[in-house]
Amino acid sequence: MSYTHVAILGANGFIGKHLTRVLMQNSQLKITLFGRSPSNDFKDKLPYHQLDLNNTSQLEKYFKETEIVYYLASDSIPSSSWDDPKFDVEKNLLPFIHFLNNGVKHKLRKVVFVSSAGTIYGPSKEKLNEDSDKKPFSPYGITKLAMENYLNYFEVRHNIKHDIFRVSNVYGDGQDTSKGLGIINTFLEKIIKDHNITIYGNGENIRNYICVNDVAKLLSLSISSGADSNIYNLASNDNISINQLVDIIKKIVKEEFKVNYKETRQSDNPAISLDNSKLKASFKDFKFIELSDGIEQSYKHIKEKLGVKNNQN
Repeated sequence: MSYTHVAILGANGFIGKHLTRVLMQNSQLKITLFGRSPSNDFKDKLPYHQLDLNNTSQLEKYFKETEIVYYLASDSIPSSSWDDPKFDVEKNLLPFIHFLNNGVKHKLRKVVFVSSAGTIYGPSKEKLNEDSDKKPFSPYGITKLAMENYLNYFEVRHNIKHDIFRVSNVYGDGQDTSKGLGIINTFLEKIIKDHNITIYGNGENIRNYICVNDVAKLLSLSISSGADSNIYNLASNDNISINQLVDIIKKIVKEEFKVNYKETRQSDNPAISLDNSKLKASFKDFKFIELSDGIEQSYKHIKEKLGVKNNQN
């Protein structure tokens, strides 16, 4: 089964912009973009609407023909939700339920939901697959898991299918690090501008890192993935410590830099190692960008953005 009328909620975000570029390559799709901002980078090429998910009249107007929705909208990050769990419920969970209720009235057939692999499972020394226990300890992860469970409810009651992608740590061209997301891009920016980086804890925290280009391409495959519901760990093969990540970065960047270690933050997951075997089995022809190659691409892009010559020593 394939879908034609596509909507992207959160189209102004890091993943949303890359996903839009990928989907635009398919001329058969009728794509509509939504976001909180009054404008969008693709507004001259695709329909774009500033959207309030609590506005019933907007939902009624814009989503009558939509068959599949990429739900990338989020108003928080793990660290910001730590001190205000009520915010996550009010700004993320309730609007999500409101949107799904509206979808029941119209032609919505599938929701592609970007969840958070780094927060819904909780800390674990074991490699985690999609059926592993979920023990989220942050409000952000608790809310993401609740949203996944509501998708199950809407499938059972209303037959709205879903693809849930539990995404690991995304990096790549165009990431906005000002909100505290994106350790690789943050490190690279700090190295180029300040010649130092900060690691919270001892640097032995295990993380998985995946390039945004890979994320966008894999998300786009839901257009033709069929009528069933699926859950995937959207993760690369790279489960490594932060210290190992720094060693890789040292081989790529031209700048000398200092590593500062600070006290661990409570909101950080100490260890998570993701099993992506289901993803690879489902999309057998897909090849991940090598971590060192992706970091090098991001490094060059950031230097260009900052106006620093790539051959500078």
